[in-house]
Amino acid sequence: MPCLELSTNARIPDKNRLMRSLSDCVCAGLGKAETYMMVILRDELPMLFGGTDEPVSHLTLRAVGLKDESIQRLAGDLTAIMQTELGIESQRVYIVFMEADLRKWAWDGRAFA
Repeated sequence: MPCLELSTNARIPDKNRLMRSLSDCVCAGLGKAETYMMVILRDELPMLFGGTDEPVSHLTLRAVGLKDESIQRLAGDLTAIMQTELGIESQRVYIVFMEADLRKWAWDGRAFA
């Protein structure tokens, strides 16, 4: 049930390719099947970081069972995708990792716990 949200002020030229790349990255990094993986993209947003509107991105990954080693690996891998796919410098990429509470996460009309 991982969910990755990307917000950026850059234009994403090939949304499908980027979503596939991000989905594959997160699933591999967490060792999870893609069955419940969700990716949400928001591009061309007004965003300011460090006093400039140069390309920037903010990612939020919500998942169950986030481990420190997975977070470290995913931080590097997701940042590399931002650099490769969108030309965003690593210093302009924020990533928030959030542990999902199964009591407050629902799918198919019911909470997981």
